[in-house]
Amino acid sequence: MFEISKNLTINLEIFRDSKIYTIDNFFQDPYSIVDYFLGIVPPLWKIDDINTCNGVQFEDRRHLFDSEEIGKVYDFLSFLCDREPFKRNIATNVTRFKKTRFNNYENNYWWPHKDPGYTGIVYFNTDDEVNGTNLYDCLEENYEIRPEHECPWVSKKKFSVIKTLRPRFNRLVLFDGQKFIHGMNISNNLYFDESYRFNQVFFFKDTLDK
Repeated sequence: MFEISKNLTINLEIFRDSKIYTIDNFFQDPYSIVDYFLGIVPPLWKIDDINTCNGVQFEDRRHLFDSEEIGKVYDFLSFLCDREPFKRNIATNVTRFKKTRFNNYENNYWWPHKDPGYTGIVYFNTDDEVNGTNLYDCLEENYEIRPEHECPWVSKKKFSVIKTLRPRFNRLVLFDGQKFIHGMNISNNLYFDESYRFNQVFFFKDTLDK
C-alpha cells in the first residue's frame, strides 16, 4: 500500500547549511492510504499525562503501529537524509481544536519543539495549502519547552518564524528536526471542531552511523 510514486517531484533546498527536501506526489496511491487510516480510529496521544488538555481543549490522536509495508519508505528517506530511522513504524498526527479561548492561534504558536533528528511529514489534507510546518528561532534566552499537552500554545513574542514549509496533498517535507525548532502552523480555524489536520510522520536519529 505504501508504494512510493514513480513520478516524484523532488526539490532540494539548502537552508542555513541544512538540506530540506520537498517531494510532491510522494505516494503512488495516497487515497487508498487515507482510506486505510480513516478506517482505524486513532487513540488520543499521551492521555494519561498529568494536567493534560488533550481530549478537553483539543484532540491530538496517533496511529502508531508496526508494519513491514513501510520499510521501503524508510529506506528511501534514510538515503536522502543519511540518517538511520528512529523506529521503522507507521505513525500519524491527527489533530483538531475546540473553539475556546485556550486555542488562541492569533497570538500564539503551537508547541515549538525539536525532534531526535531528521523529520519527514506527508500531508494528507486535500483542502489546505496553508497550515503546514513552521521553523523558528527562539527569541527568549534559556527558553524551556513545556509538556506538549499541558502548555502547547506559546506566545508569538517568544519565537520568530524563519521558514514555513507549505502543505499540499501527498507532499512530503524532510528537514532536520533537531537543528530547527518547529511546530504546526495553525493560522486559521480550518481544524476547529470538525475537520482533522492529518499527516504521516517519519523520525530519524541524529547520527550519521548506519
